[in-house]
Amino acid sequence: MPAISVVIPAFRAEVTIARAVRSVVDQSFDDWEAVVVADDQIYAAILRSSGIDDRRIRLVATGRVGSGCHHARNVGLASTRGDFIADLDADDLFLPLRLATLLPLARQEGAAADNLRVVDDATGDVVCHAIGEDFSRRSVDTAALLDASVPFCPLVARQFTEPRMAGIEFGEDVVANLRLIDRIGPLTVVGARLSDYRVVRGSLSHNDNSAENFEKSYSDLIERLTHGDCLGLAPANATQAREGLLRKRDLNRAYAAARQENPALDFQTFAAHRRVGAARQNGISSSMSSRLPPAPAIAGRRSREAVGPAEPKSPFSAPAPPPARSSMVSAELNPCSTTSVE
Repeated sequence: MPAISVVIPAFRAEVTIARAVRSVVDQSFDDWEAVVVADDQIYAAILRSSGIDDRRIRLVATGRVGSGCHHARNVGLASTRGDFIADLDADDLFLPLRLATLLPLARQEGAAADNLRVVDDATGDVVCHAIGEDFSRRSVDTAALLDASVPFCPLVARQFTEPRMAGIEFGEDVVANLRLIDRIGPLTVVGARLSDYRVVRGSLSHNDNSAENFEKSYSDLIERLTHGDCLGLAPANATQAREGLLRKRDLNRAYAAARQENPALDFQTFAAHRRVGAARQNGISSSMSSRLPPAPAIAGRRSREAVGPAEPKSPFSAPAPPPARSSMVSAELNPCSTTSVE
């Protein structure tokens, strides 16, 4: 079985899917599988026409059209075989050292992410980074996670991976990371830029309706954290999550107002300019600095279990056994047919 499974949900991704998959093929670490989850068509012909012919790539269909990113991710998760799971959107990409760099940390910590860079897909210009300062390694807690305008995309040990919550489409990656931190503690983030979050105009997060969609999603999540199921979070984390989502909703509202004056403005550019302005006003290099304490010097000595497959991967402790596959997927994830690109 592969060490890492990369799940790539795809909907109307004809233009970018080959680039995303190629970025996995080009990894320096080669013990992986890529599960491309088609939510509208099978992309095998597009990959072959792009010269991508690799048995490590499998194609899975959701059986629907436009069922949503969260559902496609769950279908992909149900089809994975790796000990560690990574998500990659069809319009984003990994840089070549990403898997090799994050895997040792994920084995020790349960999960690890990188300080991804935000890139304007049309121009290739770097808009910002998830954390706007130089560092080696940081621990990102609930508050710091929600102060970032870019979703972190961690590599997660299988025993800490769970399906995306049903019914949450906008902000589903934020909720997934909130629940991950609730399970394992602060998320370890390395300072290296190992992946690109591409700002693609017309995509789910960057279209004329995005601000309105996120307004509704944030409001619904705040209501659940105030009067509902708290998204399954522990009380302290639920309180921090509610406060952070209130800040995110305020930022989204400010963006919606700014877009009235400049309809071409994208959210990431707006948020990056706001962060720079706040940093200058406060005399600090990053608006997140106060929320990002350095990670412990010996990361493997956290209270969480060591992680990995049957044999220990960390010198600090033996791995916890992975849960039965049936405990990781919801009832809606029925087996589906797969094909390989070969």
